[in-house]
Amino acid sequence: MFGVDSEEELREKLHGQWTDLTDPEFQSICDCLSKFDKPSYLEIGVWWGGNFIKVANHLNSLFSDYHLTGVDLFESLITQQKQDQTHDIFNKWNILNVSFKGDLEQAIKNTGIERFNLEMGMSHETVSDLDRKYDVLFIDGNHTFEQTLKDAEACIQVSKKGSFLIFHNASNNIQPDPQYIERDGGPWKVCETLKKRDGLLFTGLFDRCSIFEVVK
Repeated sequence: MFGVDSEEELREKLHGQWTDLTDPEFQSICDCLSKFDKPSYLEIGVWWGGNFIKVANHLNSLFSDYHLTGVDLFESLITQQKQDQTHDIFNKWNILNVSFKGDLEQAIKNTGIERFNLEMGMSHETVSDLDRKYDVLFIDGNHTFEQTLKDAEACIQVSKKGSFLIFHNASNNIQPDPQYIERDGGPWKVCETLKKRDGLLFTGLFDRCSIFEVVK
């Protein structure tokens, strides 16, 4: 698929490039960001950084003041591989399928983007420790129900009235989402639960992206 023969070649090809978001999904993020004068963006589950860099380039083209924060296990995933992980370490070529934080930071800087920081660690713990409030928060980490809910609660802590929470893989019919629903409900079940939460307003589903506005 990527025409590579080694892990090193795969990394060179994927860092800052690979994203599986559809155009409507990416546009839904951009539409939310457009509602702010100095947008701040948080992404859980940066992976290879493809979507993170697309969002960064979008912000850089439209705003003079913005900031992005990316949160991921990065290479720590190697020691965190457990039964409740929904992202495998190895891909079908048996090449390590984990992005390294330092390499991705450099790949992002190579595009000319400077207004960002990457944080490595368990997503809900790392996000809870952040010292800023975010306007748009994109949740695309571990897709178990339990972890997605923990990520949602952490994101609510660092959001404010008017912020948007965006959950990826939250459909009930677009692959690979049904497998997460079959397992334990996954992000879709979390979103169904949050639709009943006071202070959150469900605003729409765009392919696999479910969006909530913080209204209190």
